[in-house]
Amino acid sequence: MNLRKLKTAVVCAIAIAGVMASLVIQHRAEVKIREKEEAWRQQDNQLAASAAEHERPSSVAVQVKSSPPDERQRELQKLRIEVERLRKQINELESKLEPVRQARVALVASERPTPEYREQRGAMAAGKIKDASTLYKAIEHYLANHQGQFPSSLDQLAPYLQKEHLPLTGTNEFEILYTGTSDRFTNIPVQGVAVFRERQAWLAPSGKWARLYVTADGHRHTVESDDNFQAWEAEHIFSPPSAGQ
Repeated sequence: MNLRKLKTAVVCAIAIAGVMASLVIQHRAEVKIREKEEAWRQQDNQLAASAAEHERPSSVAVQVKSSPPDERQRELQKLRIEVERLRKQINELESKLEPVRQARVALVASERPTPEYREQRGAMAAGKIKDASTLYKAIEHYLANHQGQFPSSLDQLAPYLQKEHLPLTGTNEFEILYTGTSDRFTNIPVQGVAVFRERQAWLAPSGKWARLYVTADGHRHTVESDDNFQAWEAEHIFSPPSAGQ
C-alpha cells in the first residue's frame, strides 16, 4: 500500500515539476518579448523626438513606429513561436497529468474504510485490550512464583492462563519485550518499561501505524508512529542486565 502511494506521489511530483518548469520558461519568454518591445518603443520615441527637433515631417516618425526593421520582426516572430511551443507543451503535460490525478483520487477513495471494516477493526481493538489485560494478569501470577523474574516467552504463561481461567480471544498476537527482573525497577519507573507488545502493527484512522504496548505497571498504551516506533521504543524497551551486573 505504501509502495503504491510512493509511486503515485513520485509520478505526480515529476509531472507537476515538468508543468512548473514549462510555465517558468514561458513566463521568461513573454517577459523577454515585453522587454524588447518596450526597448524598441523607447527607441522609436527617441527617433520621433529627434525628427521633431530637426523639423522633419511627422510622417517620418509614423513610418518608424509602424514599420520596424526586418530584424526586429524576425526576432519577435521567433519569440512568439517559442511561446506557442511552450503553451502546447504545457497542454500536453497537463493532459498526461490528468490520469495520474484521477488515479490518485480513485486510490484515496478505495482506501476509505467501509462500515464493515470499521466494525471489524472495532472488534479487533476490543480483543486487543481484553487480551492485553489477561496476559498482564498471567504475568503477575508468574512473577509471584518466580521471584520477580519476567517470562521470556508467552508460552510460559499458558499454565497460569489455564489455572486462573483467563481465556484469550485468539484474535491478537503479542510478544514479550522485557525479560529481566522486577527488582531492576528501583532505578527505572515501572510506567516507563514496556513488558510486551502486539506482534503486528496496524493502520490507525490517522494514517499512521499503531501498536499496543503494555508497561510494567499494567497500563496499556496505543502508540501511533511514523518512524516504525523507533523513538518510542528507544525510551521504553530495556534489555535485562548481563551476568555480573
